[in-house]
Amino acid sequence: MSRKWFAGPLAAAATPCLALSACTLGVDSRSDAMTSEASVSASPVDAPGLPPVPAGLEAFYQQQVDWKKCADDASFQCATVKVPLDYADPSGRTIDLALKKLPSTSGEPIGTLLTNPGGPGASGLEYVSQEGVFSDALRAGYDVLGFDPRGVGDSTPLTCLSPKEIDETAKAALEAATSGAAPDRRDVAAAEMGEETAESTERSAAELATRCEQYSPVPELIDHMDTASVVRDMDVLRALSGDARLHYLGTSYGTYLGARYAELFPENVGRMVLDSAQNPSQEQADNIVQQAEAIEKSLHTYVKHCQAGRDCPLTGDAESGVAQIGELIQRATAKPLTSQVGDDVDGATLAKTLTDLMYDNSSWDILTAALAPAIKDGDGTGLALLADPSLADAEADPQEQAANEAKAAANESAIAAIDCLDYPVRGDEAGWDERAEQIKRVAPILGGGLSYPDAFCKGWGHHTDHQPKEIRAAGAAPILVVGITGDPATPYQWARALAAQLDSARLLTVEGNGHGAYMRKGECVDNTIDAYLLRGELPEQDLTCREEVKQY
Repeated sequence: MSRKWFAGPLAAAATPCLALSACTLGVDSRSDAMTSEASVSASPVDAPGLPPVPAGLEAFYQQQVDWKKCADDASFQCATVKVPLDYADPSGRTIDLALKKLPSTSGEPIGTLLTNPGGPGASGLEYVSQEGVFSDALRAGYDVLGFDPRGVGDSTPLTCLSPKEIDETAKAALEAATSGAAPDRRDVAAAEMGEETAESTERSAAELATRCEQYSPVPELIDHMDTASVVRDMDVLRALSGDARLHYLGTSYGTYLGARYAELFPENVGRMVLDSAQNPSQEQADNIVQQAEAIEKSLHTYVKHCQAGRDCPLTGDAESGVAQIGELIQRATAKPLTSQVGDDVDGATLAKTLTDLMYDNSSWDILTAALAPAIKDGDGTGLALLADPSLADAEADPQEQAANEAKAAANESAIAAIDCLDYPVRGDEAGWDERAEQIKRVAPILGGGLSYPDAFCKGWGHHTDHQPKEIRAAGAAPILVVGITGDPATPYQWARALAAQLDSARLLTVEGNGHGAYMRKGECVDNTIDAYLLRGELPEQDLTCREEVKQY
């Protein structure tokens, strides 16, 4: 599907300072709607009392939250809260939301900062557990809260594998991790890299949705994982945190959540940062084409980076280098690259790994080092480690890793459930085939698997009446929108579009590559975001920062 997140262990943790480095002020092309009065939002201390509770939802907004030390790390606090399965029927069935809080290091937080790393379907619990994703200043200023959205992870999950299949997946993962044996995945790879059609996509989606309904603990959940429902959950979490306004940091799909929240609850918006933003007014098919083009463009940028450095195995000009990567994917599809750890690397795994690494240009030199033996000797060990960094963790518990892998496999269709509820099905088979050909043209190397979103959602069969549209969020406090000019996942024009739509937006442009700017692109970015979240300070006009990449 279309949307994704990346905030892995290679994310750089920059040290904040007061001076804004590598920054240039851009010309604000909008009218005087953004006045100096809008450059500072109300402090939580000065904010009015809690907003009224929506009628019929009192039991959810006023429930007691039982915070306890997390089992996996006592420095965090964990809890579970109840929300309605269907907000149109709040007296009906409920579901659980899993929460994980990183308490303020100062002990005197100005409020709670709700976070979402994207996806859709990414775990907020995993996100807040990572090191280096929040500055020391932000950790002192806020209690940082992560949550698994409905249908995801430790919240009431969408489960699309049977208990037997989950057990078999865990056993296979454990066997591969402990024995070093690599199962023959050539048939699977060939299927994944094979010719996709609208008909086959529609059929497989229908079969998958049936399985998800069959094996999920709450089968009806498949119809209530839309962004609008998650937004309502977020307002419940705001109230349970005791905040009159929602202070929020969302990345990638998390920006779509934030924008939709501002649309539905503009008066409840506090300090909101939307990092690597989506454009809520676009159709899903347009998103897919533009994202495919951006990913392929990023691959070309990587090849130029490789060829400008040392020991690059890609010869000739950039086009030749990209073609060599395509040839390597084809070779790995026919015969997986051998690996001394984990599975051998097939073509599907290689393409997915390359796509993932386009999100984090600080890892590009590591990718170059892994590609060299793969191209020259067919040795995929380095690529296998990039595909699954846990293979390099000598202290990890293999059984725990295997169980987590199986759990993730059972839940991986959450992205499909959310996308198909958020976007209406458009067009017919002829139009879908035309779009698929367009994707092949703009992304011949890494565009596989993005071809038929509307056919998939038609087969999936679970929809809402939501229609993509511009979001103005009239009356909301200032919102800081962030876009990276070389973003492979949420193209920069999306951030520009969102900032132009929102009545109270300020745009922070980052000249650079990769996905996700905060704590990844240098002090200019980090200081600007921290200044707003901590003190309500925004630059007087749109700002441009040049990325500062820390290579590993």
